[in-house]
Amino acid sequence: MKLNGNIIKLLNEKTGKDVTTPSGSEYLRNDIESKIGERLSLNTIKRLTGILPYDSSPRITTLDIISRYLGYKDWNILIQIANGKISEFNCPQGFIDLEKISIGKQIKIGWEPNRKIIIEHKGNCNYQILDACNSKLKSGDFLTLSQIAIGFPFMVKEVVRERKSLGNYMAAPDEGITYIEIID
Repeated sequence: MKLNGNIIKLLNEKTGKDVTTPSGSEYLRNDIESKIGERLSLNTIKRLTGILPYDSSPRITTLDIISRYLGYKDWNILIQIANGKISEFNCPQGFIDLEKISIGKQIKIGWEPNRKIIIEHKGNCNYQILDACNSKLKSGDFLTLSQIAIGFPFMVKEVVRERKSLGNYMAAPDEGITYIEIID
């Protein structure tokens, strides 16, 4: 999963390099280590900047390292600020660890253009779509998910429709998820 354009722009500004090139990614890796004393592998950096394919979501600890490098406390704050959704004084959560959601809990997720789904946790990171609007996903589909974050693509490890695996699925590859709401 590639970082969204706003984060890439911040990284380019901080490094003075184009981090979407191999040499820029290597510079970023070394600069992160020298500035904040934390390490990310070069391949991880290349996946985050789109040089190498990334077919899953990065760990939140990886995203937090990027955030600290850019001068923010954590990923939740950075992604909201980078997308212009909040100021640094009002920081709602933009990252949801779906493994920690209670069974039976429902979540609304939205992305452009006008795509929306409502999912319900069925246990063991499995979610069923209760409602789908303008999406290739359909009501009744089962999804295997571990995390979602505003500003990142909607990455599904597996979609099962009518007891048949359709494989993995990705939506909103450029602008990412724009809306997440846990329904009480």
